[in-house]
Amino acid sequence: MIERLLPLAVYFDDGGVSRNKEIKQLLIDAASLPIFWQFVGIGGRQYGILEKLDMMAGRVVGNCGFFSAGRPARIDEQALYDRLRGEFPEWLVAAKSKGIVF
Repeated sequence: MIERLLPLAVYFDDGGVSRNKEIKQLLIDAASLPIFWQFVGIGGRQYGILEKLDMMAGRVVGNCGFFSAGRPARIDEQALYDRLRGEFPEWLVAAKSKGIVF
């Protein structure tokens, strides 16, 4: 039996995001691809466009999410895991309905 891989990319960032326009366009362009991007802020601030991903227009489906996890040493492992996969199931349903994933 062949199992399918679920396309989830996780990106950790410590803040100082400044290339908002470029990041926004890349995520809009990637919305028709079979991948969900989960961005996680750790120990920083100034996450720029990453904090506004849920409101970003112009995408076939909402293909990304963001949350701030605070300081890495203080992260509860189960809570982190739950938040990492939090928006992924919704994306998977939407992506299937648009024919992005099967």
